[in-house]
Amino acid sequence: MNAVFSIILISSCIVALFINPDAVLNSLLTGGKNGLDFSLKLFAVYAVWLSVLQLWKELKFDSFLGRKLKPLLKKIFPNETDDCYDDLSVNLSANMLGMGSAGTPAGINATKKMSSKKNRTMLIVINSSSVQIIPTTIIAMRSALNARTDIILPSIIATFFSTFLGFLLVKIFVK
Repeated sequence: MNAVFSIILISSCIVALFINPDAVLNSLLTGGKNGLDFSLKLFAVYAVWLSVLQLWKELKFDSFLGRKLKPLLKKIFPNETDDCYDDLSVNLSANMLGMGSAGTPAGINATKKMSSKKNRTMLIVINSSSVQIIPTTIIAMRSALNARTDIILPSIIATFFSTFLGFLLVKIFVK
């Protein structure tokens, strides 16, 4: 796959050199600068949310959240351990707050502790469709690019329907 993208990039640069040679170097330089600026802004957002999740764990908020979400989690992910439910609650709450990447370690720990293939599949589907109450990563990306950030309601609606559909499909097709 890297070879395909390399060929596309090189051929695009060659064509652009013949069409508008001045724009090629300018685009490469500004594109690199913009990419670096954007990466630094996202890094800051992830650093904050990873710190928040670490505080949650140290304050035992993950256990508290796990206890509150356990009745729902037991229906969605039956027959798992209490420790698995704690990791699931951290992972799913991170996704609901739009910081899915920060909740990934808890999701990986939960999948390692799961005994059921159907539960692992359900977790992957729910994480992929990702119900988001506050899409913080998307808001951060859009604000870093100076775009409007009024996407909360459409995001909630879209992710709710995609998660619901994924949930139904797993219940129907995964045995």
